[in-house]
Amino acid sequence: MMPKLSGMSTRALWTLLAILFTICLFPPIPSPAEELSVLAGMTESVDSGGMSPSWEVMFRHNFLRNFAASLSWINEGRLEEHSRDGIAAQGWGRVPLLDNRLSIGVGAGIYNYFDTVQQQEGGHKNVHGWVPVYSLSATYYPREPWFAQVAVNHIHPGGDFRSDTFLAGVGYRLWKEADTPSGRRERDPVWTTGYEVAPFLGQVVLNRPDNDPGIGSGIEFRMGIDEHLDWTATWLNEDVPRTFHRTGLGTQIWLVDAFLARRITLGFGAGLYSFVDREPTPDSAENERLDIAGLLTVTASYRFSDRWFTRFNWNRVMSNDSRDSDNFLLGLGYRWGRRSGDE
Repeated sequence: MMPKLSGMSTRALWTLLAILFTICLFPPIPSPAEELSVLAGMTESVDSGGMSPSWEVMFRHNFLRNFAASLSWINEGRLEEHSRDGIAAQGWGRVPLLDNRLSIGVGAGIYNYFDTVQQQEGGHKNVHGWVPVYSLSATYYPREPWFAQVAVNHIHPGGDFRSDTFLAGVGYRLWKEADTPSGRRERDPVWTTGYEVAPFLGQVVLNRPDNDPGIGSGIEFRMGIDEHLDWTATWLNEDVPRTFHRTGLGTQIWLVDAFLARRITLGFGAGLYSFVDREPTPDSAENERLDIAGLLTVTASYRFSDRWFTRFNWNRVMSNDSRDSDNFLLGLGYRWGRRSGDE
Protein backbone atom coordinates (compact mmCIF):
# COMPACT_ATOMS: atom_id res chain seq x y z
CA MET A 1 0.00 0.00 0.00
CA MET A 2 1.35 3.40 -0.94
CA PRO A 3 1.78 5.86 1.97
CA LYS A 4 -0.58 8.81 2.06
CA LEU A 5 1.02 12.17 1.40
CA SER A 6 0.41 15.03 3.78
CA GLY A 7 -1.03 18.33 2.57
CA MET A 8 2.46 19.82 2.48
CA SER A 9 3.81 16.96 0.34
CA THR A 10 0.82 17.14 -2.01
CA ARG A 11 1.31 20.88 -2.55
CA ALA A 12 5.02 20.35 -3.15
CA LEU A 13 4.27 17.64 -5.70
CA TRP A 14 1.77 19.76 -7.65
CA THR A 15 4.16 22.71 -7.59
CA LEU A 16 6.95 20.59 -9.05
CA LEU A 17 4.64 19.20 -11.71
CA ALA A 18 3.60 22.72 -12.72
CA ILE A 19 7.23 23.81 -13.01
CA LEU A 20 8.13 20.73 -15.01
CA PHE A 21 5.21 21.39 -17.37
CA THR A 22 6.50 24.92 -17.91
CA ILE A 23 9.98 23.57 -18.63
CA CYS A 24 8.51 21.26 -21.24
CA LEU A 25 7.45 24.32 -23.24
CA PHE A 26 11.10 25.07 -23.97
CA PRO A 27 12.46 23.35 -27.11
CA PRO A 28 14.57 20.31 -26.15
CA ILE A 29 18.10 20.67 -27.53
CA PRO A 30 20.47 17.69 -27.25
CA SER A 31 23.05 18.36 -24.54
CA PRO A 32 24.68 15.07 -23.50
CA ALA A 33 27.01 15.56 -20.56
CA GLU A 34 27.78 13.97 -17.21
CA GLU A 35 28.41 16.00 -14.07
CA LEU A 36 29.89 15.00 -10.72
CA SER A 37 29.39 17.41 -7.81
CA VAL A 38 30.31 17.44 -4.11
CA LEU A 39 28.13 19.59 -1.84
CA ALA A 40 28.16 20.42 1.87
CA GLY A 41 25.90 22.42 4.15
CA MET A 42 23.26 21.96 6.83
CA THR A 43 20.20 19.83 7.48
CA GLU A 44 17.22 21.39 9.24
CA SER A 45 14.51 19.32 10.92
CA VAL A 46 11.12 20.57 9.72
CA ASP A 47 9.51 19.36 12.97
CA SER A 48 11.91 20.62 15.66
CA GLY A 49 14.08 23.17 13.88
CA GLY A 50 17.27 21.34 14.90
CA MET A 51 20.33 21.67 12.67
CA SER A 52 23.15 19.31 11.69
CA PRO A 53 26.00 19.34 9.15
CA SER A 54 25.20 17.45 5.95
CA TRP A 55 26.73 16.59 2.58
CA GLU A 56 25.83 15.14 -0.81
CA VAL A 57 27.65 13.60 -3.75
CA MET A 58 25.66 13.74 -7.01
CA PHE A 59 26.19 12.21 -10.43
CA ARG A 60 23.88 13.78 -13.03
CA HIS A 61 23.42 12.92 -16.70
CA ASN A 62 22.05 15.75 -18.86
CA PHE A 63 20.57 13.88 -21.80
CA LEU A 64 18.73 16.96 -23.19
CA ARG A 65 19.17 20.65 -22.56
CA ASN A 66 16.02 20.67 -20.42
CA PHE A 67 16.09 17.22 -18.86
CA ALA A 68 18.45 15.18 -16.69
CA ALA A 69 18.61 12.16 -14.38
CA SER A 70 20.70 11.89 -11.24
CA LEU A 71 21.92 9.45 -8.61
CA SER A 72 22.96 10.97 -5.27
CA TRP A 73 24.20 9.93 -1.87
CA ILE A 74 22.74 12.27 0.76
CA ASN A 75 24.02 12.32 4.35
CA GLU A 76 21.63 14.28 6.57
CA GLY A 77 23.81 14.16 9.69
CA ARG A 78 22.45 13.55 13.21
CA LEU A 79 19.12 14.97 14.35
CA GLU A 80 16.73 14.02 17.17
CA GLU A 81 18.54 10.76 18.06
CA HIS A 82 18.59 9.90 14.35
CA SER A 83 21.56 9.46 12.02
CA ARG A 84 20.17 9.22 8.49
CA ASP A 85 21.59 8.92 5.00
CA GLY A 86 20.72 7.19 1.76
CA ILE A 87 20.67 7.12 -2.01
CA ALA A 88 18.32 9.21 -4.16
CA ALA A 89 17.34 8.63 -7.80
CA GLN A 90 15.69 11.64 -9.45
CA GLY A 91 14.47 13.04 -12.73
CA TRP A 92 15.13 16.73 -13.43
CA GLY A 93 13.68 19.54 -15.46
CA ARG A 94 16.20 22.30 -16.23
CA VAL A 95 15.96 25.86 -17.57
CA PRO A 96 19.22 27.22 -19.07
CA LEU A 97 19.76 30.97 -18.68
CA LEU A 98 22.45 33.58 -19.44
CA ASP A 99 23.61 31.90 -22.64
CA ASN A 100 23.76 28.49 -20.89
CA ARG A 101 26.04 29.74 -18.12
CA LEU A 102 23.30 29.33 -15.48
CA SER A 103 20.91 26.40 -15.09
CA ILE A 104 17.90 26.23 -12.74
CA GLY A 105 16.73 22.69 -12.02
CA VAL A 106 13.74 21.05 -10.34
CA GLY A 107 14.06 17.40 -9.33
CA ALA A 108 11.72 14.74 -7.97
CA GLY A 109 12.33 11.10 -7.21
CA ILE A 110 12.70 8.37 -4.61
CA TYR A 111 15.02 8.23 -1.60
CA ASN A 112 16.13 4.92 -0.08
CA TYR A 113 17.16 5.91 3.44
CA PHE A 114 19.07 4.19 6.25
CA ASP A 115 18.33 5.59 9.70
CA THR A 116 20.27 4.65 12.84
CA VAL A 117 17.89 5.44 15.72
CA GLN A 118 19.12 5.58 19.32
CA GLN A 119 16.58 3.90 21.61
CA GLN A 120 15.46 5.53 24.87
CA GLU A 121 15.94 2.27 26.76
CA GLY A 122 19.45 1.92 25.34
CA GLY A 123 20.81 0.35 22.22
CA HIS A 124 19.86 1.29 18.69
CA LYS A 125 17.76 0.25 15.71
CA ASN A 126 18.54 0.40 11.97
CA VAL A 127 15.48 1.51 10.00
CA HIS A 128 15.24 1.32 6.19
CA GLY A 129 12.61 2.90 3.95
CA TRP A 130 11.62 4.46 0.62
CA VAL A 131 10.22 8.01 0.55
CA PRO A 132 9.80 10.87 -1.95
CA VAL A 133 12.51 13.52 -2.30
CA TYR A 134 12.08 16.92 -3.99
CA SER A 135 14.97 19.18 -4.98
CA LEU A 136 15.83 22.59 -6.36
CA SER A 137 19.26 23.46 -7.74
CA ALA A 138 21.10 26.33 -9.38
CA THR A 139 24.28 25.60 -11.32
CA TYR A 140 26.70 28.22 -12.63
CA TYR A 141 29.26 27.33 -15.31
CA PRO A 142 32.04 29.97 -15.19
CA ARG A 143 34.36 27.93 -17.42
CA GLU A 144 34.86 24.37 -18.56
CA PRO A 145 35.01 21.87 -16.96
CA TRP A 146 34.32 23.25 -13.45
CA PHE A 147 31.03 24.61 -12.10
CA ALA A 148 29.48 25.85 -8.86
CA GLN A 149 26.20 24.54 -7.50
CA VAL A 150 23.68 25.18 -4.72
CA ALA A 151 20.84 22.77 -3.91
CA VAL A 152 17.91 22.32 -1.54
CA ASN A 153 16.38 18.90 -0.83
CA HIS A 154 13.07 18.24 0.94
CA ILE A 155 12.67 14.74 2.41
CA HIS A 156 9.26 13.83 3.82
CA PRO A 157 9.02 10.32 5.37
CA GLY A 158 5.68 9.23 6.76
CA GLY A 159 7.02 7.65 9.97
CA ASP A 160 10.30 9.52 10.46
CA PHE A 161 11.45 13.11 10.88
CA ARG A 162 11.05 15.50 7.94
CA SER A 163 14.08 17.46 6.80
CA ASP A 164 15.39 20.12 4.44
CA THR A 165 19.04 20.16 3.37
CA PHE A 166 20.72 23.38 2.20
CA LEU A 167 23.93 22.65 0.29
CA ALA A 168 26.59 24.37 -1.81
CA GLY A 169 29.67 23.06 -3.55
CA VAL A 170 31.60 22.52 -6.75
CA GLY A 171 31.47 20.05 -9.59
CA TYR A 172 33.28 18.76 -12.63
CA ARG A 173 31.90 18.01 -16.10
CA LEU A 174 33.09 14.57 -17.13
CA TRP A 175 34.06 14.16 -20.76
CA LYS A 176 34.58 11.25 -23.09
CA GLU A 177 36.64 10.84 -26.25
CA ALA A 178 35.59 13.14 -29.08
CA ASP A 179 33.51 11.90 -31.98
CA THR A 180 35.02 11.43 -35.43
CA PRO A 181 33.73 13.50 -38.40
CA SER A 182 31.44 10.61 -39.30
CA GLY A 183 29.71 10.98 -35.95
CA ARG A 184 31.09 7.77 -34.46
CA ARG A 185 33.96 7.26 -32.08
CA GLU A 186 37.05 5.72 -33.62
CA ARG A 187 36.66 2.63 -31.41
CA ASP A 188 33.14 2.08 -30.15
CA PRO A 189 33.42 0.28 -26.79
CA VAL A 190 31.43 -2.90 -26.37
CA TRP A 191 31.76 -3.08 -22.58
CA THR A 192 33.09 -0.55 -20.11
CA THR A 193 34.96 -3.01 -17.94
CA GLY A 194 36.02 -6.33 -19.53
CA TYR A 195 37.37 -8.76 -16.90
CA GLU A 196 38.90 -7.62 -13.59
CA VAL A 197 40.10 -9.13 -10.33
CA ALA A 198 41.17 -7.12 -7.29
CA PRO A 199 41.88 -7.78 -3.59
CA PHE A 200 40.76 -5.12 -1.08
CA LEU A 201 41.68 -3.96 2.40
CA GLY A 202 40.19 -1.19 4.51
CA GLN A 203 37.87 -0.30 7.36
CA VAL A 204 34.44 -1.58 8.33
CA VAL A 205 32.18 0.62 10.50
CA LEU A 206 29.15 -0.68 12.39
CA ASN A 207 26.27 1.78 12.01
CA ARG A 208 25.28 2.47 15.60
CA PRO A 209 25.73 5.56 17.83
CA ASP A 210 29.32 4.61 18.76
CA ASN A 211 30.25 3.83 15.11
CA ASP A 212 32.55 0.98 16.14
CA PRO A 213 35.35 0.46 13.56
CA GLY A 214 37.04 -2.75 12.50
CA ILE A 215 39.00 -4.34 9.67
CA GLY A 216 37.42 -5.07 6.31
CA SER A 217 38.88 -7.09 3.46
CA GLY A 218 37.81 -8.96 0.37
CA ILE A 219 38.44 -9.93 -3.23
CA GLU A 220 36.27 -9.04 -6.22
CA PHE A 221 35.82 -10.57 -9.67
CA ARG A 222 34.19 -8.18 -12.13
CA MET A 223 32.88 -8.89 -15.62
CA GLY A 224 31.29 -6.59 -18.16
CA ILE A 225 27.98 -7.93 -19.50
CA ASP A 226 26.95 -4.91 -21.60
CA GLU A 227 28.29 -1.47 -22.50
CA HIS A 228 27.17 0.04 -19.18
CA LEU A 229 26.42 -3.10 -17.13
CA ASP A 230 28.78 -5.15 -14.95
CA TRP A 231 28.35 -8.24 -12.79
CA THR A 232 30.51 -8.95 -9.74
CA ALA A 233 31.11 -11.75 -7.27
CA THR A 234 32.79 -10.49 -4.09
CA TRP A 235 34.09 -12.30 -1.03
CA LEU A 236 33.87 -10.02 2.02
CA ASN A 237 35.30 -10.31 5.53
CA GLU A 238 33.99 -7.87 8.20
CA ASP A 239 35.57 -8.01 11.65
CA VAL A 240 34.59 -5.61 14.43
CA PRO A 241 36.17 -7.00 17.64
CA ARG A 242 33.69 -8.15 20.33
CA THR A 243 30.77 -7.09 18.12
CA PHE A 244 30.48 -9.17 14.96
CA HIS A 245 32.55 -11.14 12.47
CA ARG A 246 30.78 -11.68 9.16
CA THR A 247 32.23 -13.54 6.19
CA GLY A 248 30.39 -14.24 2.98
CA LEU A 249 29.81 -13.86 -0.74
CA GLY A 250 28.09 -10.91 -2.39
CA THR A 251 26.83 -10.68 -5.95
CA GLN A 252 25.74 -7.45 -7.65
CA ILE A 253 24.60 -5.91 -10.93
CA TRP A 254 26.18 -2.53 -11.75
CA LEU A 255 25.59 0.60 -13.77
CA VAL A 256 29.03 1.78 -14.93
CA ASP A 257 30.66 4.28 -17.28
CA ALA A 258 34.18 5.44 -18.19
CA PHE A 259 35.43 9.03 -18.48
CA LEU A 260 38.54 11.15 -19.01
CA ALA A 261 40.06 9.12 -21.85
CA ARG A 262 38.61 5.99 -20.20
CA ARG A 263 41.04 6.27 -17.29
CA ILE A 264 38.31 6.92 -14.68
CA THR A 265 35.32 4.64 -14.14
CA LEU A 266 32.34 5.28 -11.88
CA GLY A 267 29.60 2.87 -10.93
CA PHE A 268 26.75 1.90 -8.62
CA GLY A 269 25.89 -1.69 -7.74
CA ALA A 270 23.01 -3.43 -5.98
CA GLY A 271 22.63 -7.05 -4.96
CA LEU A 272 22.64 -9.61 -2.15
CA TYR A 273 25.20 -10.67 0.46
CA SER A 274 25.05 -14.22 1.87
CA PHE A 275 27.17 -14.48 5.00
CA VAL A 276 28.02 -16.42 8.14
CA ASP A 277 27.99 -14.33 11.34
CA ARG A 278 30.44 -15.84 13.82
CA GLU A 279 29.40 -13.46 16.62
CA PRO A 280 25.59 -13.25 16.56
CA THR A 281 23.64 -10.86 18.76
CA PRO A 282 23.58 -11.70 22.51
CA ASP A 283 19.94 -12.84 22.36
CA SER A 284 20.75 -15.43 19.69
CA ALA A 285 21.03 -19.07 20.78
CA GLU A 286 23.32 -19.93 17.86
CA ASN A 287 27.11 -19.73 17.86
CA GLU A 288 27.09 -19.05 14.12
CA ARG A 289 24.27 -17.65 12.02
CA LEU A 290 23.71 -17.87 8.26
CA ASP A 291 21.79 -14.94 6.80
CA ILE A 292 21.26 -12.80 3.69
CA ALA A 293 21.45 -8.99 3.56
CA GLY A 294 21.10 -6.34 0.89
CA LEU A 295 24.32 -4.91 -0.52
CA LEU A 296 24.70 -1.47 -2.15
CA THR A 297 28.06 -0.20 -3.42
CA VAL A 298 29.47 2.99 -4.91
CA THR A 299 32.73 2.47 -6.79
CA ALA A 300 35.44 4.47 -8.55
CA SER A 301 38.55 3.19 -10.30
CA TYR A 302 41.63 4.69 -11.93
CA ARG A 303 43.40 2.82 -14.74
CA PHE A 304 47.07 3.80 -14.60
CA SER A 305 48.03 1.31 -17.35
CA ASP A 306 46.34 -0.98 -19.86
CA ARG A 307 46.33 -3.83 -17.34
CA TRP A 308 46.60 -2.38 -13.84
CA PHE A 309 44.16 -0.22 -11.89
CA THR A 310 43.24 0.87 -8.39
CA ARG A 311 39.64 0.75 -7.16
CA PHE A 312 37.74 2.17 -4.18
CA ASN A 313 34.50 0.51 -3.04
CA TRP A 314 32.06 1.83 -0.45
CA ASN A 315 29.76 -1.03 0.53
CA ARG A 316 26.58 -0.55 2.56
CA VAL A 317 25.31 -3.78 4.13
CA MET A 318 21.57 -3.69 4.95
CA SER A 319 21.11 -6.22 7.76
CA ASN A 320 18.00 -7.75 9.32
CA ASP A 321 19.24 -7.46 12.92
CA SER A 322 20.11 -3.72 13.24
CA ARG A 323 23.76 -4.32 12.40
CA ASP A 324 24.10 -2.34 9.19
CA SER A 325 27.71 -1.64 8.24
CA ASP A 326 29.84 0.42 5.87
CA ASN A 327 32.94 -1.07 4.24
CA PHE A 328 35.50 1.43 2.90
CA LEU A 329 37.85 -0.70 0.81
CA LEU A 330 40.80 0.15 -1.45
CA GLY A 331 42.34 -2.37 -3.82
CA LEU A 332 44.89 -2.90 -6.57
CA GLY A 333 43.65 -4.95 -9.49
CA TYR A 334 44.46 -6.55 -12.82
CA ARG A 335 42.29 -6.36 -15.94
CA TRP A 336 42.34 -8.40 -19.12
CA GLY A 337 40.33 -9.27 -22.20
CA ARG A 338 39.76 -7.12 -25.29
CA ARG A 339 36.13 -6.33 -24.51
CA SER A 340 36.46 -2.86 -22.95
CA GLY A 341 37.18 -0.93 -26.13
CA ASP A 342 40.32 0.83 -24.90
CA GLU A 343 43.03 -1.78 -25.36
